[in-house]
Amino acid sequence: MVFPREPHASGPVTLDAHARLHAMFDAHHNVVWRTLRRYGLDPESAADVAQQAYLVAIERVDDIRSGSERAFLMGTALRLARSANRRAARLVLDDQLQAQLRQVGHPESHASTVQLLDLVLAQLDPSLIEAFALFDVEGFSAREVAETLGIPVGTAASRLRRAREEFRAVTARLTHVIDREGGGR
Repeated sequence: MVFPREPHASGPVTLDAHARLHAMFDAHHNVVWRTLRRYGLDPESAADVAQQAYLVAIERVDDIRSGSERAFLMGTALRLARSANRRAARLVLDDQLQAQLRQVGHPESHASTVQLLDLVLAQLDPSLIEAFALFDVEGFSAREVAETLGIPVGTAASRLRRAREEFRAVTARLTHVIDREGGGR
């Protein structure tokens, strides 16, 4: 069985390549989508960007080193997310925080906890979110983070350190607001 490629591609996708792409999707789709959500995309946008990353993988399947599929997909998805003109604006920790916190609810529920995490991550620099989400949320190694982002391991470690510092600072501000408003009881 042969699947057509775009006219500029090197040739058709073979059955072996199709099986590899299918395995890549099964193994990595959830982590790609979750990371795009942590990056700040809404669920639909994350699904769209993840799909675009797989379209790129279809075109480049022969160029993807065996064992580097996850890094390729994550790097591609994050580059697509950075270059996309996202519709969903990042939440800003400002005077409207009280209204946002009322919508979030109490952190006892899993969904509310995820919303609070998204609120905190939305305050971080996007390049720091990438390293933080890949390492601390998704469990990538420092080497995998560096490979995925196309940066040296030392730079990945530096971004991770800065992301954690910013994460703590934003969480402290958020905790202060919640306590001040009586939500921390």
